Amino acid sequence: MIRTMGRPSTREKLLDCAEQLFAEHGLEGVSLRAINAEAGLSPAALHYHFGTQQALVEALLERHMPKLMERRRRMLDDLEARQTRPAAREVLLALVSPLADFLAEGGAQALRYLRLIHRLQADGDLDPGFVVERWPGGVDRLLPLLMGATPSLPRSVVEHRLGLAIDVMLRSLAEGPAPQGGDLGAHVRALLDFLTGAMEAPATGDPS
Repeated sequence: MIRTMGRPSTREKLLDCAEQLFAEHGLEGVSLRAINAEAGLSPAALHYHFGTQQALVEALLERHMPKLMERRRRMLDDLEARQTRPAAREVLLALVSPLADFLAEGGAQALRYLRLIHRLQADGDLDPGFVVERWPGGVDRLLPLLMGATPSLPRSVVEHRLGLAIDVMLRSLAEGPAPQGGDLGAHVRALLDFLTGAMEAPATGDPS
Protein backbone atom coordinates (compact mmCIF):
# COMPACT_ATOMS: atom_id res chain seq x y z
CA MET A 1 0.00 0.00 0.00
CA ILE A 2 1.41 3.41 -0.96
CA ARG A 3 1.60 5.98 1.85
CA THR A 4 0.17 9.42 1.34
CA MET A 5 2.93 11.85 0.40
CA GLY A 6 4.23 13.68 3.47
CA ARG A 7 2.60 11.33 5.95
CA PRO A 8 5.13 10.18 8.58
CA SER A 9 6.04 6.50 8.74
CA THR A 10 5.14 4.44 11.79
CA ARG A 11 8.77 4.63 12.92
CA GLU A 12 8.89 8.42 12.60
CA LYS A 13 5.58 8.76 14.41
CA LEU A 14 6.94 6.72 17.30
CA LEU A 15 10.11 8.81 17.38
CA ASP A 16 8.12 12.07 17.38
CA CYS A 17 5.94 10.91 20.27
CA ALA A 18 8.89 9.50 22.24
CA GLU A 19 10.85 12.71 21.75
CA GLN A 20 7.99 14.82 23.07
CA LEU A 21 7.21 12.59 26.05
CA PHE A 22 10.83 12.05 27.07
CA ALA A 23 11.50 15.79 26.81
CA GLU A 24 8.56 16.50 29.13
CA HIS A 25 8.85 13.64 31.63
CA GLY A 26 12.30 12.07 31.29
CA LEU A 27 13.13 8.45 30.62
CA GLU A 28 11.94 7.26 34.02
CA GLY A 29 8.58 8.98 33.66
CA VAL A 30 7.55 7.43 30.35
CA SER A 31 6.74 3.81 29.61
CA LEU A 32 6.98 2.23 26.18
CA ARG A 33 3.26 1.54 26.43
CA ALA A 34 2.60 5.27 26.92
CA ILE A 35 4.55 6.09 23.76
CA ASN A 36 2.57 3.53 21.75
CA ALA A 37 -0.67 4.96 23.12
CA GLU A 38 0.36 8.55 22.31
CA ALA A 39 1.16 7.46 18.76
CA GLY A 40 -2.18 5.66 18.47
CA LEU A 41 -0.48 2.35 17.73
CA SER A 42 -0.65 -1.16 19.13
CA PRO A 43 1.29 -2.01 22.32
CA ALA A 44 3.77 -4.06 20.26
CA ALA A 45 4.63 -1.34 17.72
CA LEU A 46 7.55 0.25 19.55
CA HIS A 47 9.10 -3.09 20.50
CA TYR A 48 8.88 -4.19 16.88
CA HIS A 49 10.69 -1.11 15.56
CA PHE A 50 13.24 -0.52 18.35
CA GLY A 51 13.25 -3.42 20.79
CA THR A 52 14.44 -1.57 23.90
CA GLN A 53 14.28 1.87 25.45
CA GLN A 54 18.05 2.22 24.98
CA ALA A 55 17.77 1.52 21.26
CA LEU A 56 14.93 4.03 21.06
CA VAL A 57 17.01 6.74 22.77
CA GLU A 58 19.94 6.06 20.46
CA ALA A 59 17.63 6.37 17.46
CA LEU A 60 16.37 9.71 18.80
CA LEU A 61 19.91 11.02 19.22
CA GLU A 62 20.84 9.81 15.76
CA ARG A 63 18.14 11.98 14.18
CA HIS A 64 20.14 15.20 14.43
CA MET A 65 23.37 14.59 16.37
CA PRO A 66 25.51 13.70 13.31
CA LYS A 67 24.59 16.98 11.59
CA LEU A 68 25.20 19.01 14.76
CA MET A 69 28.57 17.36 15.37
CA GLU A 70 29.59 17.87 11.75
CA ARG A 71 28.84 21.58 12.02
CA ARG A 72 30.91 21.78 15.20
CA ARG A 73 33.72 19.75 13.64
CA ARG A 74 34.02 22.21 10.74
CA MET A 75 34.16 25.18 13.11
CA LEU A 76 36.82 23.50 15.25
CA ASP A 77 38.82 22.59 12.15
CA ASP A 78 38.91 26.29 11.24
CA LEU A 79 40.03 27.28 14.75
CA GLU A 80 42.77 24.66 14.86
CA ALA A 81 44.07 25.65 11.42
CA ARG A 82 44.64 29.26 12.44
CA GLN A 83 48.13 30.61 13.11
CA THR A 84 47.03 32.38 16.28
CA ARG A 85 45.53 30.81 19.36
CA PRO A 86 41.71 31.23 19.39
CA ALA A 87 40.10 33.18 22.20
CA ALA A 88 37.75 31.51 24.67
CA ARG A 89 34.72 33.21 23.11
CA GLU A 90 35.59 31.80 19.69
CA VAL A 91 35.83 28.28 21.11
CA LEU A 92 32.57 28.70 22.98
CA LEU A 93 30.98 29.94 19.77
CA ALA A 94 31.82 26.54 18.26
CA LEU A 95 29.98 24.98 21.20
CA VAL A 96 26.88 27.15 20.98
CA SER A 97 26.51 28.08 17.31
CA PRO A 98 25.62 24.65 15.87
CA LEU A 99 22.72 24.29 18.29
CA ALA A 100 21.58 27.90 17.89
CA ASP A 101 21.64 27.64 14.10
CA PHE A 102 19.79 24.34 14.28
CA LEU A 103 17.15 25.98 16.45
CA ALA A 104 16.80 28.94 14.11
CA GLU A 105 16.41 26.69 11.07
CA GLY A 106 14.31 23.90 12.56
CA GLY A 107 11.67 25.78 14.52
CA ALA A 108 9.40 23.73 16.78
CA GLN A 109 10.91 20.38 15.80
CA ALA A 110 14.42 21.56 16.61
CA LEU A 111 13.24 23.04 19.90
CA ARG A 112 11.66 19.71 20.84
CA TYR A 113 14.94 17.93 20.11
CA LEU A 114 16.96 20.41 22.20
CA ARG A 115 14.50 19.98 25.05
CA LEU A 116 15.04 16.24 24.84
CA ILE A 117 18.83 16.66 24.96
CA HIS A 118 18.51 19.06 27.89
CA ARG A 119 16.25 16.66 29.78
CA LEU A 120 18.58 13.71 29.20
CA GLN A 121 21.54 15.82 30.34
CA ALA A 122 19.76 17.16 33.42
CA ASP A 123 18.60 13.69 34.48
CA GLY A 124 22.03 12.15 33.97
CA ASP A 125 20.76 9.97 31.13
CA LEU A 126 23.06 11.39 28.44
CA ASP A 127 26.39 9.60 28.68
CA PRO A 128 29.14 11.97 27.46
CA GLY A 129 31.40 9.00 26.75
CA PHE A 130 28.78 7.47 24.48
CA VAL A 131 28.34 10.74 22.58
CA VAL A 132 32.10 11.18 22.08
CA GLU A 133 32.56 7.56 21.00
CA ARG A 134 29.61 7.59 18.59
CA TRP A 135 30.27 11.08 17.17
CA PRO A 136 33.97 11.87 17.73
CA GLY A 137 35.69 15.09 16.86
CA GLY A 138 33.21 17.48 18.41
CA VAL A 139 32.87 18.05 22.14
CA ASP A 140 36.11 16.19 22.92
CA ARG A 141 38.10 18.82 20.99
CA LEU A 142 36.76 21.78 22.96
CA LEU A 143 38.78 21.17 26.13
CA PRO A 144 42.29 21.51 24.66
CA LEU A 145 41.26 24.63 22.76
CA LEU A 146 39.80 26.20 25.89
CA MET A 147 42.93 25.28 27.84
CA GLY A 148 44.99 27.08 25.21
CA ALA A 149 42.71 30.11 25.47
CA THR A 150 42.96 30.21 29.29
CA PRO A 151 46.58 29.18 30.03
CA SER A 152 46.51 30.50 33.59
CA LEU A 153 43.75 28.05 34.59
CA PRO A 154 44.40 24.45 35.69
CA ARG A 155 42.98 21.72 33.47
CA SER A 156 40.59 20.61 36.21
CA VAL A 157 39.08 24.11 36.38
CA VAL A 158 38.66 24.41 32.61
CA GLU A 159 37.14 20.93 32.43
CA HIS A 160 34.71 21.71 35.23
CA ARG A 161 33.70 25.02 33.66
CA LEU A 162 33.17 23.39 30.28
CA GLY A 163 30.74 20.95 31.89
CA LEU A 164 28.91 23.88 33.49
CA ALA A 165 28.90 25.74 30.17
CA ILE A 166 27.26 22.78 28.42
CA ASP A 167 24.61 22.56 31.14
CA VAL A 168 23.85 26.29 30.97
CA MET A 169 23.83 26.31 27.17
CA LEU A 170 21.37 23.43 26.88
CA ARG A 171 19.00 24.88 29.45
CA SER A 172 19.23 28.36 27.99
CA LEU A 173 18.50 27.27 24.42
CA ALA A 174 15.81 24.79 25.46
CA GLU A 175 13.98 27.32 27.64
CA GLY A 176 14.95 30.60 26.00
CA PRO A 177 13.09 32.56 23.34
CA ALA A 178 11.56 30.49 20.56
CA PRO A 179 12.89 31.31 17.08
CA GLN A 180 9.62 32.99 16.07
CA GLY A 181 8.71 34.45 19.44
CA GLY A 182 11.89 36.13 20.61
CA ASP A 183 15.22 37.53 19.48
CA LEU A 184 17.29 34.38 19.28
CA GLY A 185 20.34 36.25 18.04
CA ALA A 186 20.36 38.58 21.05
CA HIS A 187 19.78 35.61 23.34
CA VAL A 188 22.77 33.77 21.91
CA ARG A 189 25.01 36.84 22.17
CA ALA A 190 24.05 37.25 25.83
CA LEU A 191 24.67 33.55 26.42
CA LEU A 192 28.14 33.81 24.87
CA ASP A 193 28.92 36.90 26.97
CA PHE A 194 27.94 34.98 30.09
CA LEU A 195 29.84 31.81 29.22
CA THR A 196 32.96 33.70 28.17
CA GLY A 197 33.04 35.71 31.37
CA ALA A 198 32.61 32.57 33.43
CA MET A 199 35.28 30.66 31.50
CA GLU A 200 37.88 33.43 31.73
CA ALA A 201 37.30 34.34 35.39
CA PRO A 202 40.29 33.85 37.71
CA ALA A 203 40.22 30.57 39.60
CA THR A 204 39.58 30.84 43.34
CA GLY A 205 39.97 27.14 44.04
CA ASP A 206 40.31 23.75 42.39
CA PRO A 207 36.83 22.20 41.90
CA SER A 208 38.30 18.74 42.49
